[in-house]
Amino acid sequence: MKKLVTTCILVGLMSTGVVNAAVTLTFDELPKQPVHGLNYNGVTFGFTVGGNPSTDAVYNDIGPGLITYLQDSSLEGNAAGTLTLDFDMPTDQLAFGVALNTFNVAKPGYVVQLFNKSLVSLGIYSKDTNPLMIWSEGLFNYSGTPVSRAVIGFNNQLANRFAFDNLKFNQVPAPGAVLLGSLGLGLVNWLRRRRTL
Repeated sequence: MKKLVTTCILVGLMSTGVVNAAVTLTFDELPKQPVHGLNYNGVTFGFTVGGNPSTDAVYNDIGPGLITYLQDSSLEGNAAGTLTLDFDMPTDQLAFGVALNTFNVAKPGYVVQLFNKSLVSLGIYSKDTNPLMIWSEGLFNYSGTPVSRAVIGFNNQLANRFAFDNLKFNQVPAPGAVLLGSLGLGLVNWLRRRRTL
């Protein structure tokens, strides 16, 4: 019984350090609903228009249909708004597609500001969108310093609606969790050498 308890504790310690899962949201996972305040699968969404919370951005809504970086269902909303993504665990990889309902090239189509876990800005990225039929789309792709928050603004002078899809991010374990997992693995090896386990 003592060996079983020890083994369970060690497995728990080791598994704490190996949480580094890739997540992809295609925005068809949940019923249609406003995204402001929604927490799902490691990310909390916020949406404001003029600085005030708004219900005019909807999860599992109809957007541009099937285009290169987006496929309905998507997150669709008012291009005058600001979309905020707060990650439960910082991510060192971030990608998503954005589309605007315009026939024109949008320069920029949208702007993304990234923040670290202390909410210090990691930079502002302006991205263009290119027209495909009645929507103009672009892909955002980031790899680098772990991000805890992304704030996305849209070019509402060229479009009045936006769509957002295929959100991809990694859940990076905290340094303490990695250390704890390493200690658990080391303890297992030490106990095996002593033939206790």
